[in-house]
Amino acid sequence: MTTTRDSRLGANESHPRNPKADKIKPPFTFLTDFDGVWTNPWRELQAVHKTVRSELARMVGHSMEEMEPTYQGFRSAVLAQPEQHGWHMDGRFSSYVDEDYFAVPTAIGQHIDQARCDTSSSFRDLVLQEYGSVLEFLDHCYHSTCDRFRREVDHDLTEGAERVLHWLLANDVNVVFATNAPGSKVVDWFSHHGFGVADGRDTEPGSSQLRVYGRSGKQFLGEEHSTMSFSGRTVHTNRPQYREILERESPDLVVGDVLSLDLSQPLAMRVDGNPAAPKGIGIMDLPHTPQWVKDSVSVDPGHVDFLVPHVTALPRLVNCLRE
Repeated sequence: MTTTRDSRLGANESHPRNPKADKIKPPFTFLTDFDGVWTNPWRELQAVHKTVRSELARMVGHSMEEMEPTYQGFRSAVLAQPEQHGWHMDGRFSSYVDEDYFAVPTAIGQHIDQARCDTSSSFRDLVLQEYGSVLEFLDHCYHSTCDRFRREVDHDLTEGAERVLHWLLANDVNVVFATNAPGSKVVDWFSHHGFGVADGRDTEPGSSQLRVYGRSGKQFLGEEHSTMSFSGRTVHTNRPQYREILERESPDLVVGDVLSLDLSQPLAMRVDGNPAAPKGIGIMDLPHTPQWVKDSVSVDPGHVDFLVPHVTALPRLVNCLRE
Protein backbone atom coordinates (compact mmCIF):
# COMPACT_ATOMS: atom_id res chain seq x y z
CA MET A 1 0.00 0.00 0.00
CA THR A 2 1.34 3.44 -0.86
CA THR A 3 1.12 6.63 1.15
CA THR A 4 -0.66 9.63 -0.34
CA ARG A 5 0.55 12.91 1.09
CA ASP A 6 -1.79 15.92 0.99
CA SER A 7 -0.08 19.15 -0.07
CA ARG A 8 -1.72 21.22 2.67
CA LEU A 9 -1.68 18.73 5.54
CA GLY A 10 1.22 16.52 4.50
CA ALA A 11 -0.96 13.64 5.65
CA ASN A 12 -1.51 10.00 4.95
CA GLU A 13 -4.99 10.05 3.41
CA SER A 14 -5.90 6.52 4.42
CA HIS A 15 -7.84 6.19 7.67
CA PRO A 16 -5.59 5.28 10.60
CA ARG A 17 -6.11 1.97 12.33
CA ASN A 18 -7.36 1.53 15.88
CA PRO A 19 -9.67 -0.72 17.89
CA LYS A 20 -11.97 2.29 18.40
CA ALA A 21 -15.06 2.70 16.25
CA ASP A 22 -14.36 3.79 12.69
CA LYS A 23 -16.43 6.93 13.07
CA ILE A 24 -15.64 9.21 16.00
CA LYS A 25 -18.71 10.90 17.43
CA PRO A 26 -18.56 14.12 19.47
CA PRO A 27 -17.04 14.98 21.79
CA PHE A 28 -13.68 14.42 20.17
CA THR A 29 -10.63 14.30 22.47
CA PHE A 30 -7.42 15.82 21.16
CA LEU A 31 -4.26 15.40 23.26
CA THR A 32 -1.48 17.71 22.19
CA ASP A 33 1.98 18.85 23.15
CA PHE A 34 2.34 22.60 23.67
CA ASP A 35 5.78 23.95 22.69
CA GLY A 36 6.46 23.33 19.02
CA VAL A 37 2.79 22.73 18.22
CA TRP A 38 1.11 25.86 19.57
CA THR A 39 4.21 27.99 20.06
CA ASN A 40 7.26 29.13 18.17
CA PRO A 41 9.95 28.14 20.68
CA TRP A 42 12.87 29.75 18.86
CA ARG A 43 13.13 32.82 21.12
CA GLU A 44 12.98 30.79 24.33
CA LEU A 45 15.57 28.33 23.03
CA GLN A 46 17.92 31.16 22.06
CA ALA A 47 17.54 32.54 25.58
CA VAL A 48 18.62 29.16 27.00
CA HIS A 49 21.63 29.04 24.66
CA LYS A 50 22.58 32.57 25.76
CA THR A 51 22.46 31.57 29.43
CA VAL A 52 24.61 28.47 28.89
CA ARG A 53 27.12 30.46 26.80
CA SER A 54 27.31 33.32 29.29
CA GLU A 55 27.77 30.98 32.26
CA LEU A 56 30.53 29.05 30.50
CA ALA A 57 32.17 32.33 29.46
CA ARG A 58 32.07 33.57 33.05
CA MET A 59 33.66 30.37 34.34
CA VAL A 60 36.53 30.48 31.89
CA GLY A 61 36.97 34.27 32.08
CA HIS A 62 36.02 35.01 28.47
CA SER A 63 33.72 37.55 26.90
CA MET A 64 30.61 36.31 25.09
CA GLU A 65 32.35 37.07 21.78
CA GLU A 66 35.40 35.03 22.78
CA MET A 67 33.16 32.17 23.92
CA GLU A 68 31.12 32.02 20.71
CA PRO A 69 33.53 29.96 18.50
CA THR A 70 34.02 27.38 21.26
CA TYR A 71 30.28 27.07 21.89
CA GLN A 72 29.52 26.72 18.18
CA GLY A 73 32.22 24.07 17.98
CA PHE A 74 30.46 22.10 20.72
CA ARG A 75 27.16 22.54 18.87
CA SER A 76 28.61 21.33 15.57
CA ALA A 77 30.13 18.30 17.28
CA VAL A 78 26.82 17.10 18.73
CA LEU A 79 24.81 17.78 15.56
CA ALA A 80 27.38 15.86 13.51
CA GLN A 81 26.48 12.70 15.48
CA PRO A 82 22.81 13.15 16.43
CA GLU A 83 22.30 9.46 17.15
CA GLN A 84 24.85 9.76 19.96
CA HIS A 85 23.50 12.93 21.60
CA GLY A 86 20.24 14.07 23.12
CA TRP A 87 18.29 13.95 26.35
CA HIS A 88 20.20 11.25 28.21
CA MET A 89 18.22 9.55 31.00
CA ASP A 90 19.73 6.70 33.02
CA GLY A 91 21.99 5.59 30.19
CA ARG A 92 19.30 5.81 27.48
CA PHE A 93 18.23 8.53 25.09
CA SER A 94 14.79 9.86 25.91
CA SER A 95 15.00 12.01 22.77
CA TYR A 96 17.63 12.80 20.15
CA VAL A 97 19.28 16.13 19.53
CA ASP A 98 18.18 16.41 15.88
CA GLU A 99 14.47 15.87 16.62
CA ASP A 100 14.18 17.81 19.89
CA TYR A 101 14.67 21.57 19.63
CA PHE A 102 15.34 21.97 23.33
CA ALA A 103 17.76 19.05 23.55
CA VAL A 104 20.61 20.95 21.86
CA PRO A 105 21.87 22.75 25.01
CA THR A 106 21.51 19.50 26.95
CA ALA A 107 23.51 17.67 24.29
CA ILE A 108 26.22 20.32 24.49
CA GLY A 109 26.35 19.65 28.21
CA GLN A 110 26.61 15.93 27.46
CA HIS A 111 29.52 16.66 25.11
CA ILE A 112 31.28 18.65 27.84
CA ASP A 113 30.60 15.94 30.41
CA GLN A 114 32.13 13.24 28.20
CA ALA A 115 35.35 15.31 28.01
CA ARG A 116 36.38 13.87 24.65
CA CYS A 117 38.85 16.69 23.98
CA ASP A 118 41.04 19.01 26.02
CA THR A 119 38.61 21.92 25.59
CA SER A 120 35.53 20.03 26.78
CA SER A 121 37.56 18.48 29.60
CA SER A 122 38.65 21.89 30.88
CA PHE A 123 35.07 23.19 30.80
CA ARG A 124 33.89 20.09 32.64
CA ASP A 125 36.39 20.77 35.42
CA LEU A 126 35.18 24.38 35.69
CA VAL A 127 31.51 23.37 35.85
CA LEU A 128 32.18 20.77 38.54
CA GLN A 129 33.83 23.43 40.71
CA GLU A 130 30.39 25.05 41.07
CA TYR A 131 27.87 22.24 40.51
CA GLY A 132 27.52 18.63 41.58
CA SER A 133 27.28 17.52 37.95
CA VAL A 134 27.12 18.95 34.44
CA LEU A 135 23.45 17.90 34.32
CA GLU A 136 22.77 19.97 37.44
CA PHE A 137 24.41 22.94 35.70
CA LEU A 138 22.23 22.48 32.61
CA ASP A 139 19.09 22.12 34.72
CA HIS A 140 19.94 25.41 36.43
CA CYS A 141 20.41 27.14 33.06
CA TYR A 142 17.14 25.75 31.70
CA HIS A 143 14.91 26.46 34.66
CA SER A 144 16.29 29.91 35.47
CA THR A 145 16.06 31.01 31.84
CA CYS A 146 12.60 29.59 31.15
CA ASP A 147 11.21 31.02 34.40
CA ARG A 148 12.60 34.45 33.48
CA PHE A 149 11.31 34.16 29.90
CA ARG A 150 7.78 33.42 31.11
CA ARG A 151 7.89 36.41 33.47
CA GLU A 152 8.98 38.73 30.67
CA VAL A 153 6.87 37.40 27.75
CA ASP A 154 3.05 37.47 27.83
CA HIS A 155 2.87 34.68 25.27
CA ASP A 156 4.76 33.31 22.29
CA LEU A 157 1.94 31.47 20.53
CA THR A 158 2.42 30.75 16.86
CA GLU A 159 0.36 32.73 14.37
CA GLY A 160 -3.20 31.42 14.10
CA ALA A 161 -3.11 29.42 17.34
CA GLU A 162 -5.97 31.27 19.01
CA ARG A 163 -8.11 31.01 15.87
CA VAL A 164 -7.56 27.24 15.73
CA LEU A 165 -8.41 26.86 19.40
CA HIS A 166 -11.67 28.78 18.88
CA TRP A 167 -12.53 26.40 16.01
CA LEU A 168 -11.79 23.30 18.07
CA LEU A 169 -13.96 24.46 20.97
CA ALA A 170 -16.80 25.43 18.63
CA ASN A 171 -16.68 21.98 17.03
CA ASP A 172 -17.01 19.86 20.18
CA VAL A 173 -13.32 19.05 20.56
CA ASN A 174 -11.93 18.56 24.05
CA VAL A 175 -8.32 19.77 24.00
CA VAL A 176 -5.89 18.24 26.50
CA PHE A 177 -2.37 19.67 26.67
CA ALA A 178 0.33 17.27 27.90
CA THR A 179 3.57 19.19 28.24
CA ASN A 180 6.86 18.94 30.07
CA ALA A 181 6.61 22.68 30.72
CA PRO A 182 4.80 23.83 33.86
CA GLY A 183 1.04 23.90 33.40
CA SER A 184 1.01 27.57 34.36
CA LYS A 185 2.77 28.37 31.08
CA VAL A 186 -0.18 27.01 29.07
CA VAL A 187 -2.72 28.61 31.42
CA ASP A 188 -1.06 32.04 31.33
CA TRP A 189 -0.31 32.18 27.61
CA PHE A 190 -3.83 31.21 26.59
CA SER A 191 -5.41 33.47 29.20
CA HIS A 192 -3.81 36.31 27.23
CA HIS A 193 -6.38 35.46 24.53
CA GLY A 194 -9.28 34.93 26.93
CA PHE A 195 -9.14 31.13 27.24
CA GLY A 196 -9.47 29.36 30.56
CA VAL A 197 -7.46 26.14 30.92
CA ALA A 198 -8.18 23.76 33.82
CA ASP A 199 -5.65 21.53 35.57
CA GLY A 200 -5.95 18.03 34.10
CA ARG A 201 -4.99 16.28 37.31
CA ASP A 202 -7.60 18.14 39.37
CA THR A 203 -10.47 17.61 36.92
CA GLU A 204 -12.16 14.65 35.28
CA PRO A 205 -11.72 13.92 31.55
CA GLY A 206 -14.43 15.72 29.62
CA SER A 207 -15.31 18.04 32.50
CA SER A 208 -13.81 21.02 30.65
CA GLN A 209 -12.94 21.54 27.01
CA LEU A 210 -9.49 22.90 27.86
CA ARG A 211 -7.28 21.06 30.33
CA VAL A 212 -3.53 20.74 30.87
CA TYR A 213 -1.10 18.27 32.39
CA GLY A 214 2.01 20.27 33.21
CA ARG A 215 5.31 18.55 33.98
CA SER A 216 3.85 15.47 32.31
CA GLY A 217 7.07 13.44 32.58
CA LYS A 218 7.23 12.31 28.96
CA GLN A 219 11.00 12.07 29.28
CA PHE A 220 10.98 9.50 32.08
CA LEU A 221 11.54 5.92 30.91
CA GLY A 222 10.31 2.78 32.65
CA GLU A 223 12.55 -0.04 33.80
CA GLU A 224 11.40 -2.34 30.98
CA HIS A 225 13.36 -1.51 27.83
CA SER A 226 10.62 -1.41 25.17
CA THR A 227 11.72 0.10 21.87
CA MET A 228 10.66 0.79 18.29
CA SER A 229 12.93 1.47 15.34
CA PHE A 230 12.53 4.29 12.82
CA SER A 231 15.00 4.34 9.93
CA GLY A 232 17.54 2.61 12.15
CA ARG A 233 17.05 4.98 15.10
CA THR A 234 16.07 3.19 18.32
CA VAL A 235 13.29 4.97 20.21
CA HIS A 236 12.31 4.02 23.76
CA THR A 237 8.55 3.67 24.17
CA ASN A 238 8.00 2.76 27.82
CA ARG A 239 7.11 6.10 29.44
CA PRO A 240 4.92 5.29 32.48
CA GLN A 241 4.00 8.82 33.54
CA TYR A 242 2.92 9.77 30.03
CA ARG A 243 1.11 6.46 29.51
CA GLU A 244 -0.94 7.09 32.65
CA ILE A 245 -2.17 10.36 31.14
CA LEU A 246 -2.97 8.73 27.80
CA GLU A 247 -4.89 5.89 29.44
CA ARG A 248 -6.85 8.34 31.58
CA GLU A 249 -7.79 10.56 28.63
CA SER A 250 -8.17 7.93 25.87
CA PRO A 251 -7.62 10.53 23.13
CA ASP A 252 -8.85 10.21 19.56
CA LEU A 253 -5.89 12.20 18.24
CA VAL A 254 -2.37 12.88 19.55
CA VAL A 255 -0.06 15.48 17.98
CA GLY A 256 3.47 16.47 19.00
CA ASP A 257 6.70 17.83 17.58
CA VAL A 258 9.16 15.28 19.04
CA LEU A 259 8.64 11.70 17.89
CA SER A 260 10.42 10.12 20.86
CA LEU A 261 8.86 12.23 23.62
CA ASP A 262 5.36 12.83 22.27
CA LEU A 263 4.47 9.95 19.98
CA SER A 264 6.46 6.80 20.76
CA GLN A 265 4.26 5.87 23.73
CA PRO A 266 0.91 6.27 21.90
CA LEU A 267 2.37 4.40 18.91
CA ALA A 268 3.41 1.52 21.15
CA MET A 269 -0.04 1.49 22.77
CA ARG A 270 -1.66 1.22 19.35
CA VAL A 271 0.61 -1.65 18.30
CA ASP A 272 -0.16 -3.42 21.58
CA GLY A 273 -3.91 -3.02 21.05
CA ASN A 274 -4.38 -0.81 24.10
CA PRO A 275 -8.02 0.43 23.98
CA ALA A 276 -6.88 3.90 25.09
CA ALA A 277 -4.58 4.29 22.07
CA PRO A 278 -5.44 7.14 19.68
CA LYS A 279 -6.96 6.60 16.27
CA GLY A 280 -4.82 9.35 14.74
CA ILE A 281 -1.21 10.34 15.47
CA GLY A 282 0.48 13.38 13.93
CA ILE A 283 4.00 14.82 13.95
CA MET A 284 4.72 18.49 13.31
CA ASP A 285 6.86 19.20 10.26
CA LEU A 286 9.13 21.97 11.52
CA PRO A 287 12.25 23.47 9.88
CA HIS A 288 14.55 21.30 12.00
CA THR A 289 12.53 18.04 11.72
CA PRO A 290 15.01 15.37 10.53
CA GLN A 291 14.32 13.05 7.62
CA TRP A 292 14.16 9.92 9.78
CA VAL A 293 11.23 11.48 11.64
CA LYS A 294 9.47 12.49 8.41
CA ASP A 295 9.95 8.94 7.16
CA SER A 296 8.00 7.68 10.18
CA VAL A 297 4.78 8.68 8.38
CA SER A 298 3.35 5.45 6.99
CA VAL A 299 0.22 3.30 6.77
CA ASP A 300 1.81 0.83 9.19
CA PRO A 301 0.07 0.77 12.63
CA GLY A 302 3.43 1.36 14.31
CA HIS A 303 4.05 4.54 12.34
CA VAL A 304 2.76 8.10 12.40
CA ASP A 305 -0.37 8.90 10.36
CA PHE A 306 0.01 12.61 9.65
CA LEU A 307 2.81 15.06 8.86
CA VAL A 308 1.39 18.38 10.09
CA PRO A 309 2.93 21.56 8.62
CA HIS A 310 1.35 24.06 11.03
CA VAL A 311 -1.15 24.36 13.85
CA THR A 312 -3.65 25.80 11.34
CA ALA A 313 -3.83 22.34 9.70
CA LEU A 314 -5.40 20.81 12.82
CA PRO A 315 -9.07 21.49 11.91
CA ARG A 316 -8.66 19.60 8.65
CA LEU A 317 -6.99 16.73 10.49
CA VAL A 318 -9.86 16.53 13.00
CA ASN A 319 -12.41 16.54 10.17
CA CYS A 320 -10.45 13.78 8.42
CA LEU A 321 -10.70 11.55 11.48
CA ARG A 322 -14.38 12.34 11.96
CA GLU A 323 -15.36 11.34 8.41
